[in-house]
Amino acid sequence: MLKGCGTHCIGEENHQTVLSDNYSRHLYSSKVSPPIALSEGQLFSYQINGGFHIQGGKTHELVDFQVLSTAQKSLMIVILLEGKLEFGYDSLNFKLDADHSAHGVLVSLNKPVSFHRQLYADNYVTKLNITLPFDWIEQRCGDNEPVHTFLKVHLAHFTLRLDERALAITQELLKLSSPINLIQKMQVESLTLALFIDLFKQLTEKQCLDTEYLDSVQNSHVKSHFDHRLDPLIAYIESHISEPISVQTLSDVSAMSASSLQRKFKDVLGCSVNSYIRRRRLEIAKQQLERGTISITEAAYSAGYRHPSNFTNAFKKHFGYPPTDSINLKKY
Repeated sequence: MLKGCGTHCIGEENHQTVLSDNYSRHLYSSKVSPPIALSEGQLFSYQINGGFHIQGGKTHELVDFQVLSTAQKSLMIVILLEGKLEFGYDSLNFKLDADHSAHGVLVSLNKPVSFHRQLYADNYVTKLNITLPFDWIEQRCGDNEPVHTFLKVHLAHFTLRLDERALAITQELLKLSSPINLIQKMQVESLTLALFIDLFKQLTEKQCLDTEYLDSVQNSHVKSHFDHRLDPLIAYIESHISEPISVQTLSDVSAMSASSLQRKFKDVLGCSVNSYIRRRRLEIAKQQLERGTISITEAAYSAGYRHPSNFTNAFKKHFGYPPTDSINLKKY
């Protein structure tokens, strides 16, 4: 199985090929292979400035490959009409199978996270993804509404009921492809808003909420106390987590002095900049070990450790057990 990073798309409107970005056996390897074709088919993408971003289409996955990237703070809607879809955000994993019926999930990303998706050769996928900024929702709902409560819980997730109306809207959005004129764009936007209405209404029906979500809301210790003044810096760190990141670089990005930056991290997150970066790399390595996609040596390099023994010591200190206990610990 190939182990990779992000992707990019080339091709004409009616047929595109998704290529891997340069990938390697581990994130810190000096050996880089050229891009390879991951999937092909008809894709579309449409984004409203300051609003939602819609992506979807029908694709044929060509190889076994793990996509790794960063997902920004947002509300994610994923609807699968055909095929199998395995993906996740940090430690939260989903395995959807639409062989018998369509599936959909709603996920609250209260801060930037690592995103992973597993591709499988000869898997045909028809899906719709919608990324919705928190600001767009918060401008339209009150503090006591169920949607607002849902947003406050990081990685809260909800299994969607896809009735005939929701499925019809999803299929119509996929048919419209990339809108190019005023009427088509208004059709896409109005259909997407109609879909939001149907899906958000489900959040008001508490009996439909996932037990996992109800538990996460009821248990205060999982509620996010993250200070969103650090959003831009955290987003930068997540986007460059596989690269060397210095305090000076973050200082330049944030237009703050190094001392002010360190003080802000300490006040908000209770740790130094380097401690936060080291912790995130360890968490990502742990997730990859749990999925069985990398070895301990590869995990050590991906987390920035030149010697696996140093990685093992740091891992055990942070999580309370050695990395060997994480291998294949969780299965989708």
